[in-house]
Amino acid sequence: MTGPSVAVVRAVDRRRVPWRNGAGVTEEVASGPESRDGQPLWRISVADLGAEPSAFSAFDGLHRIFTVVGAHGVTLDWDTRSESVTPWHPHPFDGAHAPRCTPAGATSALNVMVDASTAGATVQRVDLGAGPLTSRPDEVTALFVRSGTVVAASHRVAAGDCLVVTHDEIALRGNADGLVIRIRIPKSSNDLL
Repeated sequence: MTGPSVAVVRAVDRRRVPWRNGAGVTEEVASGPESRDGQPLWRISVADLGAEPSAFSAFDGLHRIFTVVGAHGVTLDWDTRSESVTPWHPHPFDGAHAPRCTPAGATSALNVMVDASTAGATVQRVDLGAGPLTSRPDEVTALFVRSGTVVAASHRVAAGDCLVVTHDEIALRGNADGLVIRIRIPKSSNDLL
């Protein structure tokens, strides 16, 4: 995605691809732009974690924000520590670290990954019922809807879907509850593209 744009990515339209290590399946929501090595500077996806333990893929050089969006939390195990991650609470970590994931039951997770050397990202819970949210022209703003609906320009988005606004200032209104993702790529990074 380049230039100003608003896109709605419906849950039924997400492209399913295997994990890098073949241990599971993820659904691509959005990504862009590519660096010189052909890899996207950022990517948003939803992984089907299932109910059985699995190992995550390693992504050297990427920063990952992992948020359980399914009904059950998970335990992430590294060599030296173990962490419980509850649904709808963003959990950032270095993408080079590939923990073992043990779900408490069948669940899924939203992953936001950015090139750690050129981009930054935040993921936060949001409730549009408390007031509108405005996207910013200097970033990519995405809203992953948990419940309710959001209206932006002429677009209406429902639970399970994602609204992606690229480099534009648009008010997001409605009664939606979900996750707002903000991705920034400094202007100096454009020289890398």
